[in-house]
Amino acid sequence: MKNLVEEHGAENLVVVYGINQPANIRIMAQTFKHGDPSFAGPLAGVALNLESYHILELQAHIPQEIWAKEMAMYELEIEEELRTTIVNIMEEVRSS
Repeated sequence: MKNLVEEHGAENLVVVYGINQPANIRIMAQTFKHGDPSFAGPLAGVALNLESYHILELQAHIPQEIWAKEMAMYELEIEEELRTTIVNIMEEVRSS
């Protein structure tokens, strides 16, 4: 990712997640925006300033027939409370 940011610029890239574990999403989004919070990985202290979104936030931008084919079953697995938690985490990290 660091190489992609250097080549294309953070303003031209976005990270999209499809996982549904809130703790992992938070750590990954913070890492790609502010650098590795554990200071243990290759992005320790390296703020890439990448914006992150969860695929569920992008539903309105995906044609309905593609969403139905690729995401409908996945979406059924996520209860509304988890969806809200994920969206809140993503918004919180983007605003930080």
